[in-house]
Order: sequence, then structure tokens, then C-alpha cells
Amino acid sequence: MPSVNKTIEFAASPDAVWQTITDFSKYGEWNVTHVAFPDGAPTDVTAGATFKEKVKIMGMPGDVAWQVDEADAPTSLRLSGKGPMGTHMKYVYTLSPNGDGTQLDLESEFGGAALGAMAGALTKETDKALGESVEKLKALVA
Repeated sequence: MPSVNKTIEFAASPDAVWQTITDFSKYGEWNVTHVAFPDGAPTDVTAGATFKEKVKIMGMPGDVAWQVDEADAPTSLRLSGKGPMGTHMKYVYTLSPNGDGTQLDLESEFGGAALGAMAGALTKETDKALGESVEKLKALVA
């Protein structure tokens, strides 16, 4: 399964970073692939919680049904999603104290037969989108 990884340093505490990444009412302020939450922004960020999101990548809209697989505040958040035509994706956020700040490691994976021919282009676009997203996240947390 193709994956894209990003690491970013924050001057803020792990708690402050955690509060921002799990405040889905602010998700669109930093996640550039996010379009909307059809059922409203999720407020339950505990293992087993589910929510729906409309996304757009490479100019293509899609609907993703997400599940929170793990939520261990303020160190890790793991989401798995199912999209159109049998596609699937995963986000893993790992937060580690780093001096007075925080290091965030973000991993994004995606797959499914429908993405086979587009895997290279999708990986490149995902890398770009995650880069833009983490920079916006950094500005939002700062």
C-alpha cells in the first residue's frame, strides 16, 4: 500500500497539538483535502467512533467513512477509512515530546484496486497535500 510520511516540529506541548488535531471543527482550517463533514464535525474521538468526510484530491471528490482505531491522548491517533470503489486509507498521528515542544509524525496510507493505475500520481499529490496541511497545522497551533 503506498504511503506518505511527514514529520513536523511544534513549539507547543503535545497536549496543545493533540487538541488541535482532534478538534474536527477546525479540520478544514489545516487539512487541504477536507471538504466537509456531511453529518457535522465529529466530537467523539475515542476508539470505535465513526464519522463521514467529503474529501477532494487530484481534483476528484470522494466520500470517506472513517473509524477511530486508536486514540491515546496526547500521543497517538489512528484513523482508518473506506472510500469509493473499494478504496481504503489510513492516517496515523504520533506525537512525542521534544524538549519544550512536540514532534508529530504523520503517516498516510491508501490503496485499493481502483487506485492501481494512479498510485504514482496519487502518491505525489498526497505528499504535496500533506506538506501543505502540516504547514497550516503548524501555523494554527503556534
